[in-house]
Order: sequence, then structure tokens, then C-alpha cells
Amino acid sequence: MKRIYILLSLCISALTVFAAIDMQAHVASDEGQAAYDDYKAKQNAYYTGNYTYSKLILQSGTTLFGSLNTLIGNTSHINSNELDYGTLRYEYVNVDRDLNASGKIIGFYNGVTLSGTWSTGWNREHTWPQSKGANKNIPMGHDMQSVRPTSTSVNSSRGNDAFGESSSYYDPNEVAISNSNYNKKNNGTYRGDCARVILYDYITYGQNGSYKNKLYNGNAQLLSKLGSEGLFESVEIMLKWHMQDPPSLTEMVRNDGGEDYQGNRNPLIDFPEFAILILQNEVKTFEVQTNHTLFPNYTLTTKHGFVTYLTTPEGNHPKAVNVTGATGKYEADMGRLTITDVTNTVQIVADEPSGVNNITNGAIDYYTYDGALIVCNLNNANVRVLDIQGREVYKQMQVSDEVQIPLNSGLYILQVNNTLEKVIVCAK
Repeated sequence: MKRIYILLSLCISALTVFAAIDMQAHVASDEGQAAYDDYKAKQNAYYTGNYTYSKLILQSGTTLFGSLNTLIGNTSHINSNELDYGTLRYEYVNVDRDLNASGKIIGFYNGVTLSGTWSTGWNREHTWPQSKGANKNIPMGHDMQSVRPTSTSVNSSRGNDAFGESSSYYDPNEVAISNSNYNKKNNGTYRGDCARVILYDYITYGQNGSYKNKLYNGNAQLLSKLGSEGLFESVEIMLKWHMQDPPSLTEMVRNDGGEDYQGNRNPLIDFPEFAILILQNEVKTFEVQTNHTLFPNYTLTTKHGFVTYLTTPEGNHPKAVNVTGATGKYEADMGRLTITDVTNTVQIVADEPSGVNNITNGAIDYYTYDGALIVCNLNNANVRVLDIQGREVYKQMQVSDEVQIPLNSGLYILQVNNTLEKVIVCAK
């Protein structure tokens, strides 16, 4: 299914950057487009004021954790008397609804269609186990965003095992998807869902630096609960799952339902790129540079890589993509790019425009050399350089002849008066 994402809109003369993507979907139906439209409207309404995407994306580490922790703390009403563990049983039909079957819900781990009426066929799965801090009698233990409806047999097989890929861990990839509407070509799994829930619980109920909100739970400290007795095998594996399995329409629909139920959203579903920005100091990362806007909009990656989608402003997918610094697999029919085996800065160059509308009132005389951009024959022109995210990295007015601008390796937008040009700078 084709889904439209407006990730970033920057007006610099005629410069605009935006993207449309094809999304993974555990469940596809005629209602999918309407559900997606509702999702975008609710997403846009939630991130306002100091919490807009354009402000949050400039943050990282403890600062970004703090902003999201504060936002969720201010919007959640999970600790009200009306919401508890018992309430969940009767609300999943609104939150985990099966778009293909009225009155049915989607089960976690295997995507199976279940009756929306509370019965013996399914129960409530604590993705962050009760024995490890999510007791059902406290908000973290009855949070709609993380306590999921699950087939009884699947729930029992997970127990309270930590997530991971080694033999002593629980890997949802070992559970078969049981849904005839599931399109395997879309390659979605429940690995990413698990990673996003665990990190959500940490951001919502944990503490980082001085940041903790009214929902603080001292047991919600992810980084002290790694390994087989904890929650995840490692931060590296958690980010691998998250970035290799971006959010599906199923997750988006239940993110809306979770907000309707308790007031707050899971920001890692809305903006997956936030995960690696928060945890970038816990793992080795590599920079991602591209002439396209990606979704998710990753600017950093681990060695394991990620999955992202590319679409031109006209709604077409690039015909070909060239990747350096990693292994790239591109599926042009979906616009899906899979990056693996990262060894260096990842350069992604597509063969079609990235949403930059060049004004060609006159040619710009420039060249690059050894990490510098040299712009010549300026004749009292105004010069600006922006990175691919639209952030200004250089500005000088009324340059009489020539300017040399030292820059890191990457893709940039060069603006001379009203003329725009994409340039790639490579340092030795």
C-alpha cells in the first residue's frame, strides 16, 4: 500500500524537501488509506509547541530522552482511577482492531485474528515482563502502548525471557505469522515492534540524567537490564531489530488507539529515527548521507544497517540507488532500500531528484577539493550552504569574487542568490 509521509518541509526560495513512501503492513485492506489518514492527522496534532518534529530532530541523547519523557508525562492520564489492568480487556477491540474484520483484533507476535470479545483464547502480554518491573497494579503494568493482546499459547512460549537472537533469548521471528492478509513481500516482522515497546517503556517510565516525569518507575531502567536476565540481549540488537523492521500500518493504527485510550503516543512509531539518536552513545554509529529524504529519516546507523523507503515528490520510486560504505539492496517496485554490513559512512545516491527544485536563473561556478567547496566568480553575490536536512551551515553576504568553504564529507545544497545546486563534498 502506498502511504504519503510529509517528513520535512523547508522553504528556501523554491527549495522543498518531502517524501512519499510505501509502508510495510501486517494487515492490508480497503480501510487502510482511511486509517493512515487518521494516523497522520493525530500525529500532527500531538507534536506541537516545543515538541514539533523540526525541534526534536535536532536533539539527541539525554536531551531528546528528556523532551519525549516530558511530553509523554504531560499528556498521559494512565494513572487515572478509570484506567487499570482490567480495563484493557474491553478496549483492545478499539485499539488493536483488525482492518479486515469488524469486531476482531490482531494478536501480538503472530498477527493472528482474534475475537474482540474477552475470552479464553487470548490474554494480555507484558512486553516488559511483570517480574522485571511492569507489575499490573502500577501504570507501567497496564499501559495500553505496551501490554498487548496475545494468543494464550504464544504468550506462554515467551514467558518472561529477554528478547534477542542467541539461544537463550526469545526471538519473535521464530513465531509464524498467522494471517492470510499478511503480505510477506512487505517483509514485516514483530522484532521491530518489540524493540519499540521496550524503548518506549524506558522513555516513559525511566530516568536519564535529571529527566524523569510523574510516571517514574525505578525498575524501568533499560540500560541496567541487558543480558539474559534482563530485557534485551544488547542495545545493539535492540536497535538492529528496530531499524531493520520499521513500523507497519498495524502499529500506526494501535498508536492512535493508545492515544485515544490514555492520552499519549509512542514516538518511536511516529519517528523511528529518534531511537538511534537517543542511544547513539551506547553503540558504534556511522553517518548516513543521501540525496533523498528517507523514511525513516536515519542520519546515523549501526553496523547492522536499516530499512528505509524512497519516493520522489511526484510519487514515483527511483529506478536505481547507489550505495557506498555498506551493502545495499534496492527494490524499485516498493522504493524499499535495505542497508546491511555497514563499514563506513553510508552514501545513498538515487538516480532521480530528491525533492529539490533547482532554480536555474544562471549557472553557479564551483568545484570541490579536499573537503572544501570553492565557489568562484561571485560578483557581490549572497552565498548560503545547507545540509540535506535543510540546516544552514554557512552564510556570507556580498561576496566579491571567490569563497572557500570547508565542509565535512556529504551532500549539500549550495545557494547563490536565487540559484540552487546540489553538491557532494568528499574529504581525503
